[in-house]
Amino acid sequence: MPTTGQKVPPDAEIVFRKFLTSKTGITDLVNNRIATRLPRDADLPFLVFIRAGGILTRPSSQAHIQSSIFPMIAYAGQWGGDDTKANPDYGGAMTVANAVIQECFNMENEYIITDSSATKAKIYGIDILQMPTRVEEVATGLGRYDFSVGMTYRAV
Repeated sequence: MPTTGQKVPPDAEIVFRKFLTSKTGITDLVNNRIATRLPRDADLPFLVFIRAGGILTRPSSQAHIQSSIFPMIAYAGQWGGDDTKANPDYGGAMTVANAVIQECFNMENEYIITDSSATKAKIYGIDILQMPTRVEEVATGLGRYDFSVGMTYRAV
């Protein structure tokens, strides 16, 4: 069987987080508070995402291009952010979700290199798979919106 030398794409979560933290429209809202889980007593707003699988875009192709699916959660605290009111800050959570959607919607053909230069990838595009859905976060009282994106990328 012939080989092409095509590299397997790097960890999608690392590539996607680097993309998110490179966008000031997002970091102006959450700084670097972007991770694969919400830490206990986290500063808010906070953005959570995980890789929920994906596919090879063309399994019979010699180019190893993947499409990874990322369910995302935008969290915000109480109105005003000072915990003085009992209502979740849904507006703040929606603002974060919309900022991510805006950056993903406008992204096309971007190269990502991690700070250590160990991870290199080309993102062809990011599709919006699910628009924000408000979730009643009764246990925490936080404002929360869930949404999903799909990132198509390859190794460089």
